[in-house]
Amino acid sequence: RFFKLHERKCEPITMTVPRKSDLFQDDLYPDTQGPEPALEAEEWMAGKNADPILISLRDGYIPPKNRELKFAKKNILDNKPPLGPRRSYSTCEPNFSRITMEELMDEIKSLKVIVQSQERRITELENKLSKFTNGTA
Repeated sequence: RFFKLHERKCEPITMTVPRKSDLFQDDLYPDTQGPEPALEAEEWMAGKNADPILISLRDGYIPPKNRELKFAKKNILDNKPPLGPRRSYSTCEPNFSRITMEELMDEIKSLKVIVQSQERRITELENKLSKFTNGTA
C-alpha cells in the first residue's frame, strides 16, 4: 500500500503487482525490522549504535510467545541529596558585591534592547516575505 500526501490528507493508493506465481516473492516483501531490540537501553545511553535486527516475512509474522522484559533495576531515589539544613536559593554568596549586581543589571538591560531590535527586524522580514509570497511586492 502506498499513500499520496496532500496538504491536509493522505490518499491511499492500492497497487496490484501482476505475478503468475503464488510463491513468496522476496522482492515484494524484503526483510523488515523484528520485535527484538538491537541494543539494550543501557547500551544506547552509553552511546552505542546498531542496525535493527531484521526478520523475514517468508512464513508470515509469528510473534514470540514469551518475551521477557529486561531492565536494570536502578532507583533514582538512591542518589537523593544529603539531609540537613537547606540553604535558601534567594541568598547571595558573601563575596557577591553590589558592583557585580549592577553589572548584571546593565547587561540584562542591553540584552533586552538587542532582543527588541531583533524582534522588530524579524517582524519587518516576515512582512516583506508575506508581500513577496502574495505577489504584492
